[in-house]
Amino acid sequence: MSARLQIAIVAVLLVLIYRVTLVDSVIYRWKSDPNWSHGWLVPLFSLYFLGTQRKRLARLTLRSNWAGLAVLVGALAAYFYFIAVLPMGYPRVLSLIVAVLSIALLLGGWQLLRVVWFPIAFLVMAIPLPDQYYVKLTMPLRKLASEVATVLLGLLPNLETESSGVVIEFFNAATGNTGVLNVEEACSGMRLMMAFVTLGLAMAYLGQRPNWQRVIMVLCCVPIALFCNIIRVSVTGIIHVYDIESLASGTPHELLGLAMLPVALGLFALVGWVLKNLFVEETEAA
Repeated sequence: MSARLQIAIVAVLLVLIYRVTLVDSVIYRWKSDPNWSHGWLVPLFSLYFLGTQRKRLARLTLRSNWAGLAVLVGALAAYFYFIAVLPMGYPRVLSLIVAVLSIALLLGGWQLLRVVWFPIAFLVMAIPLPDQYYVKLTMPLRKLASEVATVLLGLLPNLETESSGVVIEFFNAATGNTGVLNVEEACSGMRLMMAFVTLGLAMAYLGQRPNWQRVIMVLCCVPIALFCNIIRVSVTGIIHVYDIESLASGTPHELLGLAMLPVALGLFALVGWVLKNLFVEETEAA
């Protein structure tokens, strides 16, 4: 039996086993939750990554490795455990990714796994986090955005600000206006961070650079995303302070969030340029 036919048969079997979990825990969230709408693109990125490795894949000599079967059995056991004993959707989807990795090891051995591990592991970025953990992650981000935006808004003339948790209180001495700004969960920056970390991983993988530079670029994704969200919250605060309410909601507010993406990409490109030019190779004189 050819390797392609084996892969096709195993893929069909996995889809049949995991179809309910994929629909209920993944695809439904992609459709209904804007925080995970980028999930539609992640499998396409993974397929593209595999396409970039087709020459390496064509040169491989595939050898079955039975260690992959042991890992596959463990992944399927975990899947059914989180169905029957401890019902949880997130570990069930993770077990699918482990199962795919184990099948690559089983059918092609370590040589195949070394080539395809990243495109497969990259699918983790498409798995929505459980709500309770997502909220716990967003709260520190909301507080950080609130505190830094309070400092930045306080630099404006005639404006006094104070933060309390995720709430910013302000007093405009020039107009006598007072108000309260609440950094909502949607403004925590988590959506931008998840999308940008996903994109940053893709760019670091595709770029021709040393591994240590790739690691630094991925690590820079988080502070860049935080910086862009703080700018977004601060600009939103300025809009509220000066009573430009037409820009504080609806399409203009959404456009402000989208405008942060090219800013983040520009900063990410700047980091890549700095790393590329950090060391200059000198050619020896003849």
